[in-house]
Amino acid sequence: MTVLRSPDGVRVVLLDRPGSGAVTTVAVAPAGWQHDPWGGQGTAHLCEHLATVGSRAADRRVEAIGGTTSATTHVDRQEFVTTAPASCWRTVLADDLDRLRGRIVFDGREFDRQRDAVIDEVRALAASPSPWPALSAAVTDHPIHARDGFGAVADLERLTPDDARAFLARTFRPQESTLALAVDVEAVGGMRAVAAVIERGDPETRDTTGPIVPIDPLPYRARTLAGPGVTDVWRARTIPGIRADPHRHLEWVAAASVFAPRDVRVGRAGPVAVADTEILAVRGEGRPAAVTETDPGRARRALLGLADRLRHDPVLVARAHALADGSALSTTARTLARTLTPRDLRNRLTELYDTLDAAVVPDPAAAPSGTARPSSRQAPLPPTPRAADRRLHAVPDWRPRPVSTTVGPVPVVPVVPAVPAAPAGAVGSTPAVAVRTPAPTRLSVRLADTSGVVVTPPGWHPVADTGGGRFRAAPLTRDEAVAALRSLPRAGVETLCAVGRDAEVVTVVSSPSTPTAPTAPTAPFPPAPTAPFPPAPTAPFPPGPPAPSLADAAADWVALGALNAVARLGAGLPPVVRVLRVPGRRGSVAALVSPNEIAAAAAAVTAEDLAATRAFCSGQARCATGDPDTHVDLLTTLTALGVPGVSGPTDPVLAFADAVDAVPDDAVRGALAALVDTARLTNVMSETG
Repeated sequence: MTVLRSPDGVRVVLLDRPGSGAVTTVAVAPAGWQHDPWGGQGTAHLCEHLATVGSRAADRRVEAIGGTTSATTHVDRQEFVTTAPASCWRTVLADDLDRLRGRIVFDGREFDRQRDAVIDEVRALAASPSPWPALSAAVTDHPIHARDGFGAVADLERLTPDDARAFLARTFRPQESTLALAVDVEAVGGMRAVAAVIERGDPETRDTTGPIVPIDPLPYRARTLAGPGVTDVWRARTIPGIRADPHRHLEWVAAASVFAPRDVRVGRAGPVAVADTEILAVRGEGRPAAVTETDPGRARRALLGLADRLRHDPVLVARAHALADGSALSTTARTLARTLTPRDLRNRLTELYDTLDAAVVPDPAAAPSGTARPSSRQAPLPPTPRAADRRLHAVPDWRPRPVSTTVGPVPVVPVVPAVPAAPAGAVGSTPAVAVRTPAPTRLSVRLADTSGVVVTPPGWHPVADTGGGRFRAAPLTRDEAVAALRSLPRAGVETLCAVGRDAEVVTVVSSPSTPTAPTAPTAPFPPAPTAPFPPAPTAPFPPGPPAPSLADAAADWVALGALNAVARLGAGLPPVVRVLRVPGRRGSVAALVSPNEIAAAAAAVTAEDLAATRAFCSGQARCATGDPDTHVDLLTTLTALGVPGVSGPTDPVLAFADAVDAVPDDAVRGALAALVDTARLTNVMSETG
């Protein structure tokens, strides 16, 4: 990674992502809830909302082209994450730089809307089983650190737009801000092109050199509190933050990794999230058993995984550089993983349980609500043009660097020679697609339901999917990838995909487990599709339908996106694709959509709807390549649908995005007509929403 500086001091950390079709920015501003003024608890949280939807930044328009935006407020900072098609990288980067300079525009209507959204979130958190913010108050009675960072309803109701503008002017400081940029550097014109955008901006000229606000260190004064909505006992203590003592912080992260994820909390946002003092909390009142033989290995793997993310995950990279010495943290984590001993882990866990003096217990007078959710009113306003708005400018003919893509059947090596070879078209012809990139390796498999229950293979984790049978693995090394592949059943693998630095392992490693008694060969039966395409024939063991061409698949994808987008576009909201689902896979069905409703929606689709949906679908596919998990999920979906992949320098996901861009309106309307003829469609949200 490379660190650059803007003329007014913004530190820009550049992460090269060869072959990616996405740009991801993570902007970190030094404006946390510890900087809330007295009587204005929640000001930082409200300003995070305003900076997301009310600035000149492109957030309100990114979602309309398939991108995503998110923002969070922490004790000492705010984070803004944007992912968009890489062709828009100049605008996204320039607008995030402007955001960090405090150039945020909003009117009274936006202020009222976002204040109502923040108040809804405060009330939802208070009614939820979450131990926060009670844990903060349990470890200290400090008047700033013990308060709820989400805000206080009474204070929020008193705030005015001028209060928000004053907070932004005081805390958004370029010289104390960090921006991580992840993009294919060579494809965007090299380091010189990125530096030109950073240097060409309009630097901030206002005086931002004074102190933001003096904040005392967090004093540890343990006490027991009853938390409204809390359903379990949580015990806590303070630990050093990542800047105060990186090595000690990572030791506590290793100790926390031996617990089940649901039973431990390293602060509100996980490791490497607070500079000075963090909170470590454990669910329950008992002490754990002695350190087992597997616990040190689990702790080492957690540290190695964190070290990997500190080099590749833009959010963690931005945090590390904003809070500490980002370039050294990954090395520190790897060194600790190599030197960690069972005695070290035992000593840390003993210290933990001897010092968990603070506690949050259920409040018997409060009725918990497990269904409380943040307000839907946080959704961005419709992108109405204003004088301060900028358009999203795409770079013409932008192309990422080529990647290595391998497509072929999964090789099978029989374990027992007496077992007859699998029939043609069965396991040996399972589609296996590997896209090699510098990112961490991700494996994805779809298993057929051959016995009524799909068992999770060792080393894999289930992925939410309407069809079921989808699993993902995140191996840290090639050996772990090999072990995960060998744990798969010999039969029933419908689709196998991989992206990352060791992706090609899926095409060279067999996955044999001990087979069951052989059965009579049967004609191949293709898996039912899982995404928006017509269902496979229902007759037993029919001949497989021909795989769709890339153009046909793109037309079907845009057609379903257009059907779903009609109502949302009419309301000024960006479209969400893949809501209408074809039945035939396992999974719950939310509702049925009648053919008449589909026909009416199809008739209402205009040329403008198709253009907007095409841009969204294409952008969504390109943005998927910016995150290994999303990348391998979409690759699996396309492969399961029979979308053709070709070995060579083209990522199949980006080839599909190009096909979506090129599909003509006539082809989409033909796909719409075919969907209208379908007897039933289910209205089920996909796992990605």
